[in-house]
Amino acid sequence: MELDIRGMEESVKRLWDDLNLYSFKYDGGSREQYFTIDTPPPTISGKMHMGHAFSYPHQDFIARYKRMRGYRVFYPWGFDDNGLPTERYAEKELGVKAENMELGEFIRACQDVARKAESELLRTWKDIGISADFSDFYTTSSNYSKRISQRMFIDLYRKGRAYRTAAPSIRCPTCKTAISQIEMKDQEMSTDFVYIEFGVVGGGSITIATTRPEMLGACIAVLVNPEDERYRALQGKEVTVPIYGQRVRIIPHPYVDPAKGTGAEMLCTFGDQNDLQIWRELRMDARIIIDDSGKMNSMAGPLAGMSIQDARKRAIEILSSSGLVEKVERIKHSVNTHERCNTPIEITISTQWFVRYLDLRDEFLRRGSEVNWIPEHMRSRYENWINGLRWDWCISRQRYFGVPFPVWYCRSCGEVKLADPSELPVDPRVQPPKGRCEKCGSDQFEPERDVMDTWATSSLTPRIALTRYGAFESLYPMDIRFQGHDIISFWAFTTIARSHIHDGKIPWKNLFISGNVYDPYGQKMSKSKGNIVEPSSVIEKYGADALRYWASTTQPGEDIKIREQDFVRGRRTVIKIYNASRLVHMLSDGAGQHWDGVPRLPESRWILSKIQGLIVEATGEMDQYQVSKARASVDNFFWNTFCDNYLEMAKARASRCRETGDTQGASETAAVASLSLLTLLKMYAPFLPFITESVYQEFRLGGEKSIHLERWPSEDSQYRDAEYERMGDRAVDIMAAVRALRSKNNQPLSVPIPRLRVRADPETVSRFGEIIRLTMKIGEMVTEEGQDVAVEVIA
Repeated sequence: MELDIRGMEESVKRLWDDLNLYSFKYDGGSREQYFTIDTPPPTISGKMHMGHAFSYPHQDFIARYKRMRGYRVFYPWGFDDNGLPTERYAEKELGVKAENMELGEFIRACQDVARKAESELLRTWKDIGISADFSDFYTTSSNYSKRISQRMFIDLYRKGRAYRTAAPSIRCPTCKTAISQIEMKDQEMSTDFVYIEFGVVGGGSITIATTRPEMLGACIAVLVNPEDERYRALQGKEVTVPIYGQRVRIIPHPYVDPAKGTGAEMLCTFGDQNDLQIWRELRMDARIIIDDSGKMNSMAGPLAGMSIQDARKRAIEILSSSGLVEKVERIKHSVNTHERCNTPIEITISTQWFVRYLDLRDEFLRRGSEVNWIPEHMRSRYENWINGLRWDWCISRQRYFGVPFPVWYCRSCGEVKLADPSELPVDPRVQPPKGRCEKCGSDQFEPERDVMDTWATSSLTPRIALTRYGAFESLYPMDIRFQGHDIISFWAFTTIARSHIHDGKIPWKNLFISGNVYDPYGQKMSKSKGNIVEPSSVIEKYGADALRYWASTTQPGEDIKIREQDFVRGRRTVIKIYNASRLVHMLSDGAGQHWDGVPRLPESRWILSKIQGLIVEATGEMDQYQVSKARASVDNFFWNTFCDNYLEMAKARASRCRETGDTQGASETAAVASLSLLTLLKMYAPFLPFITESVYQEFRLGGEKSIHLERWPSEDSQYRDAEYERMGDRAVDIMAAVRALRSKNNQPLSVPIPRLRVRADPETVSRFGEIIRLTMKIGEMVTEEGQDVAVEVIA
């Protein structure tokens, strides 16, 4: 009978829903009985992608395993649906722009789009067998989450960690908001490297090379390396900046690379982060020519009102017409961009909210070392990020759909007024504060109109998840978080930082890192490349278990390619499990259930001893979160030891027992086959939950309502028998040699071999000779003593 995989999976999902299998209730008790997972709340993007389908099963493997080990597993679900990602998704879905809508109208539009997307996403998470408690999920845009986020902002403020100031900040011209260093990425781009002549005051000239000629109006100095002999005589002199005419000094600075360009470069406010660093070091005045919208401001003179790209082109035209461009080279270089939209960032001076944490870098490094990183080498990414921090964390965003700051400003004296914690959440944009200014007594206030960075709330997910159950004090730190290596600097770092600042501890004991997903050729997937693979199409073709099988094929931290052979292998395994289960069920028919639990048949003693070793091996690997190794261990045993060898022996034994009327042997064979199968199914269950549940139900293999309520197998020392393991393995070698001989002679297994000479150790042949003959259909075996296995057909 052919297995209807999709129909089977739908039936299993209905069973789980009927049993309410994964609901969680917290009612106290010892911490040791709980296992807690800080589940990544996915952002709202409309549908699941292969990155989700790869990484989220990892946490589910562990959640299911820990339940089977007897833990009460806290596996919450949430959606990170506030902030810029949801705004951009809503604008795209509805064909609107936030700035063209009334605030309340746009917020409602974002909420409606988010609720619709969440409903669709919940269905797809269930489709891949995620066993979280979906009946009670949180969202970061809910009043509940806002209350926690605002309360912890107030805690930051009162600890002196949150501050508001006018300072250089990183800005995305496309998203029209300040962003943080966390949200930047380096991206290689092609651009013009323009060689521009500056006139030296008093005579002569110096040529600088720049990729940003539009920043001439912001030039405050020309920098040269102090060891560069070409410019030693010019150090300290002034030059006239082309187009704008301001005079600036030539300043020696070791930052400048003499081999780059001409060895002379502009210092502008601010062309990049290096400009900012040197500007701070030299304590110079600033000339800001780019406004908050990413356009050139009035100080840009002839470039005023233009976009940055248009201003760059126009500046080159003006310089060329004046004969000041020596040459233009087309180069590729690394540019700081906003990770959300790939737009090159700008640095401007604006008033923002920051979290002061640069002074805590050593403490953050110490906290990171207290976490068990899986794999350990991923901790270096965290440490490198901290060691490279240059900015305090800018947490204010000039956007709309986010968690508002619980802050107003006194119009008379400018004093900050915080909301009373009992009133949270609040939205100062539409709610006035209660009471008067504590400093001057005024009752006139200006609201804070910015909202918080989405990571300012996402960094609190352990608190958000646990507080809903009244379990924060009891279950914090959590046991583990699963996340991708691409957001170590985003989510892992900010969560560790917030936990240290607020609670003086780590947020979780373990951190499991997943890799990225690439197409079969190692390329990133995108619509423009036409290499997108949808999880739904994989599920439809191969089944959800096959998708999960693929997700279990790499070690923690490793990237993965989408290879069809992995899905095929997963589907074959599902079908093999079903067929093996049917065979074991057939062995039980008419065999009776009279086995006393003591294995007497050699193949029974062998398989039961072997499977104890597998239990120890797979349990150790799962305890160390080596999920791919554990699945591979179970897989190898199932295919090679159980199916290819033991089941062949069991079939032969059952057939002989029927012929001879040996009811005891038939009962033992059926019972041992069933026990071995159930043990393997339990170890497969975290990885392949659908097929294991289906055969557990169809063939009535256990006494629980679900295989996922069964206990994970534990080693039974009574079945350990090293001698029978050794002899059984040698018997398998003999059978492999017979198969090879048949293959060489093009002889099918159905054709008996009348006489066969076997060279092997006598004890193995003595104990396993009968089952070898029955399995391999050998009439007579002539044995020859020897340690190396060899077989030969004899007349």
